Amino acid sequence: MTAPPTGPDLPEARLRARRAHLMAEIHGSPKPARRWMLVAAPAACLLAAVIAAAVIAAPWIDSVKPNPTAQVLPGDRAAALVFLDRLAAAAGVTQPSTPTEGRYLYVKSRIAYMEFTDDGGELDELHDREIWLPLFAGGRGRLKEAERPSDLGVFTAEQVHADLPDDPDELLAKIYAESAGKGHSRDGQAFTVIGDLLSEAMLPARTTAALYQAAAKIPGVELIADAEDAAGRHGVAVARVEQGERREWIFDRESGEYLGERSYLVEDQPYGKAGMITATTAVTARAVVGNLGDRH
Repeated sequence: MTAPPTGPDLPEARLRARRAHLMAEIHGSPKPARRWMLVAAPAACLLAAVIAAAVIAAPWIDSVKPNPTAQVLPGDRAAALVFLDRLAAAAGVTQPSTPTEGRYLYVKSRIAYMEFTDDGGELDELHDREIWLPLFAGGRGRLKEAERPSDLGVFTAEQVHADLPDDPDELLAKIYAESAGKGHSRDGQAFTVIGDLLSEAMLPARTTAALYQAAAKIPGVELIADAEDAAGRHGVAVARVEQGERREWIFDRESGEYLGERSYLVEDQPYGKAGMITATTAVTARAVVGNLGDRH
């Protein structure tokens, strides 16, 4: 029997879950962290007991319910560069300018993340996550997961990404600088940050294009020919492997619409076999609304 990993061996999905939970604990802080860390992974309401159990060595029980798996397909670096260039070119066409003052971005998702307890680990049940993010400085954010609302506090101009450059080199340099010391590596953390911005942020078209162009500059980024989100929709995925775990951003193969993300092991680990899914999400609704709590 093998104990679940701790410290630097934690897979990326679990690190994101722990980070998001810790930020949820300090939502009332007058100076919350930058939004890409505050709402980084859609797992802000994981219970503290689950997080505590994840980092305490405990017997690894083999009788845990089998986890869903993904087929580990080969990745294509050249195809990823072509696809990201296509997304960048389309950003200005598919993303119309929308007034932001006094308005909020509403995103509803179906999500499931790996939970670890004394009895082992398994993917939790798919459930809804709703978030309202102010598109203006001074607005309050709100998160609702498992029917429990959380106040995300007041957002500054920095937290609504008013300061993000639209030059891909400058943008990537900024992400590297502000992510220093986080995650397993600077490239892995940059990939995480960009993915979080794509899933729960509304940026100007030029900045969105720069995000795709910046992603193409990150070593190890590749295209996966087929990927499935938490709603069962298939698409192509821009992906990267970090310490044996692949994180995918899933897009509709025709329209380029962002669908969701998925993480899974690409090689056997002490806590799971290759293909074991550690996280899955699907964006099911997205709208700019006039009031906190509105859905359309």
